[in-house]
Amino acid sequence: MDIPEVMFMKVCTSIKRVGGKTVKVDLEVLNDTILKIVISGDFFLYPEEAIHEIESRLTGRKVSEVANILNEFKGSVEVLGASIDDLVSVITDAYTSCSQE
Repeated sequence: MDIPEVMFMKVCTSIKRVGGKTVKVDLEVLNDTILKIVISGDFFLYPEEAIHEIESRLTGRKVSEVANILNEFKGSVEVLGASIDDLVSVITDAYTSCSQE
């Protein structure tokens, strides 16, 4: 009987945009599913409560869905000092770098 491999990772990583702000993510993932995510940094997001909605929408979803979910916020939120694409990058890069180790 084969026992399925379980992969759990807890990651904290950040990026700093050239001339921009820092985007940080604390991420807990189990088998490609986001269990917990906290996005922070010194960038600004308006409306401010959107960050909690983004984190909520990502929780329980596959890392492969991050770009699609975050792209839904383009046009409805304003990100100063970073971008939606930066958020996608820091989340997917953190997962990719740890899952390849």
